[in-house]
This record gives sequence, structure tokens and C-alpha cells, in this order.
Amino acid sequence: MKGPNSLSDLRGRCLHTVPAVLLSLLVVTALCGGQQPPPTEPNAAPPAPAPTAPAVPPAGKPQPKPRVPPPSQPRRGPLATRLKTIQLPEPIRSRSYSLEQALAGQRNAEPPANQRLEFPKVGQLAWAAQGSRVPAVTNPSGPVQVPAEVAAMKMYFALPDGIYLYHPGDHALQQMSDADVRQLLSNALLNLPGAPTGGCQVILAGAAREFGAGPTTRARTLMLLQAGRMSQSLQLQAAALGLSAIGIDNVEANNVRRIARLPRTVEPLYVTIVGYPGSQTAPQPASPVPATQMVKSVLFVVPPQGFQDEEFSGTRRALELAGVQVTVASSRPGLLTGMLGGTVPAELLLNQVNVDNFQGVVFIGGSGALDYFNNPIAQNLARQAVARQKVLAASGTAPGILANAGVLKGIRATAFLSEQERLARAGALYTGNPVEKDGLIVTSTGPYPVVLFARAICDGLSETR
Repeated sequence: MKGPNSLSDLRGRCLHTVPAVLLSLLVVTALCGGQQPPPTEPNAAPPAPAPTAPAVPPAGKPQPKPRVPPPSQPRRGPLATRLKTIQLPEPIRSRSYSLEQALAGQRNAEPPANQRLEFPKVGQLAWAAQGSRVPAVTNPSGPVQVPAEVAAMKMYFALPDGIYLYHPGDHALQQMSDADVRQLLSNALLNLPGAPTGGCQVILAGAAREFGAGPTTRARTLMLLQAGRMSQSLQLQAAALGLSAIGIDNVEANNVRRIARLPRTVEPLYVTIVGYPGSQTAPQPASPVPATQMVKSVLFVVPPQGFQDEEFSGTRRALELAGVQVTVASSRPGLLTGMLGGTVPAELLLNQVNVDNFQGVVFIGGSGALDYFNNPIAQNLARQAVARQKVLAASGTAPGILANAGVLKGIRATAFLSEQERLARAGALYTGNPVEKDGLIVTSTGPYPVVLFARAICDGLSETR
């Protein structure tokens, strides 16, 4: 007797199953149209999809218009291909212009105009500030060797067609960008209305770590000393070329670095705005000044001897850049002499001054300002300015005049450190800040914050009638 899973039973089941499977395959083939996919070769490409007919929109609906691509616009090439290197002309190493003339020209310089400087003048400025320290001997195995401190200090030129880095070894300018950022820099540095851009702006920047492996404080000191020497040489060369220059040392490094797109590894230390004197450019047709923007006028009270040169020249220059007219008055006619040897003519005597003709009175400090501490005419000018709601300003030692005139009681004020006790006795709230403005009274500590001092005076002038 055979079991249920004997070999004969399995053979019988397979014989009955095979015909059913074959019949199913024939039915499927008939339904598919009898088409079989062609055999594929091992490396054959997959068949292309069959083209589909475009969709027909339903009746009654508008058919969308085909999108036409815009005409191709010519593209500027990559920035790297647009940048260029300019070989500067050889600098002039001899001219009939004395150092004394350059110093006098530097002190009496006019505000610079915005007219572009030619490359020979740009090259002369670069050479004077940095290239003059490059040895004239050429190394046979390579380029001219540049002293380490010169190579560490970078000098950038902001010109109408972009920012350039000066290479002293080759006496060449390498373009870093093609954007004109002069106006943005001037606005950020001077923060005064109508600030000039100059023909070019020179940025001195450095990194303390490149000035030696010693202590950070010493390396930074060396860097600042080098920047000071270079900026002084640059301004003297500008005076020798008959150019005007504005040196700015209270630089906001982050702002300058951002606007000029300088590397993060360098710190902007000093900026000089250089250009032709305004009187040398073609005059522009004068436009009427609206009554709301009438030109302001201030009186500078300057001692006959020993005034602080930088307080006078820096404040006057900044105010004139803002469109403020300055008149110089003193207790003595003729030339007034500064502590550093600068001279300026007196236009009025103190006893001839009519305060109503001015919107502000500014006392310039220096050792000679002590002569006005007990001068009744000078003190009366200060009192009249307060009584008639004029701007009253004093810098350096000159706030002592205001203290003796009795106009600082309850006023926040600052001055040169030697005047701290005098101001306190007069009832002033001495702060020691570089500049203080309390109402229409403006005081400063001396020559260094002259730009901030002038800005505070301008703010006060905008508040006067």
C-alpha cells in the first residue's frame, strides 16, 4: 500500500498542473498584444521613452502662452580677471623744496578737493611713506629685499577705480577690488556733512604679531611708531607736491576694514585723505543757499603767542570742511605764533568783536591761553555767548577761561588735566572725557580729539538760530 506522498502521486500532480500554467501564460500573452521585449545586449543603452502627446487644455479655458527666455545679457568676467597691477613711475629723489617749506605748507593746507590724482603723484606718496626705506641694491637671487618692519606695514590706496595694495619692492600697485569706497570712508572717518573724498585715501594697516615675537605690548608699540613715521613722511611729501592732506588717527578699525574689505589679519591704524587744494580746482557755479541751511560763522579766540597748533589747525580744518566760516580774533594784531612755530594772522581785535555776528565762539588752548584767564574782554565774550544762546567752546587749557568767567557752574565739562581743579572750584562737573557737550557748551582735552570736538561744535551750531 502506497503512502500519501509516494513518488507516483507527485508525478501525477505535476502532469495535471503544467497544462494549467501554460494556459495562463498564453492568456497573458494575448492580452499584451503578443509583443515580447527584445533581448538586451549586455552593454546596450536603455530604450528611449516614447514621445508623449502634449496635453490638450479643456474646452473653454485659455491656453497659456509659451514662456520665451529673456535675451542673454553680457556678463562681466570674474573679479580676478578684472583686477590689474600698475607699475608706478620712478619717484623723484631731488627737488628744490625745503623741509621748512613742507612743514609750513602742511600746517596751512586747504581742504583737499575730490579731483583724481595722477599715478606719478600717487607713486611719489607711496615711495615717500614706505618705499624710501627699501634698499637700492638688488638681490641677484630674487627681488629687492624689503626690511621686515616695512613689509609688515601695509599701505592701501583708495582710488576712484578701486582699492590697491602698494608693493614697495616692485614699486607697484596691486588692485584688490574695483569699487570706489572713498565717499563711504570719508563719511565714516570724519562723520561731518559734506566731507571731502580727496583724490585718494591712504590706509596704513598692520598686524602686531608681524613686528616681532616678543611681548604683545612691545610689538604693538613698534607697529604704532612705524605707522606714525610713515604718516608723517606721507604728509610732508604731499605738502612738497603742492597737495593738501588730512590725517586721521582716531580710526575705527572695524569700520575701515569692512568698508575697504581689508583682510581680517590687519588692523587699520591711520588714514590720510590727499588731494589738490580746493582753490586749484575749477570753481563750480554757486547755488543759492536755502534759508534753513545758511552758512554758520564762528569766532576763534587765539592767544597772540603760544597757542596749540594742532588744536587750532585741526579744529579749523574740520569746521571748514563742514562749511563753517572761521574768523580769528586776538588781543594783538598781526601774526600769531603757535607753540610749534605755526603762524596765523589775526583778523579782528577782541575789543572789536560783535558777538551777534557769529553763531559760536571757540577759545583755542595752549600755554598762551593763560593770558586770557583774567582778561576781562575774553571773559565777557564767554558770558555774552552764553547769554545770547551761542555755541561756546574751549579746548585744552582754554576751559580755564570759561571757568574764571563763571559760565561752567553745574555744567559737565572736560579740559587738559592741569585745569581739573580750576573747573571743579568753578562748580563744573569735570568728567575727563576727550570731549564733552552740555547744551551749547563744548569742551575738549586738547589736540587729539579735534575731529570729535569739531563735530560737537557742528551739532551745537545746528541747534542755534
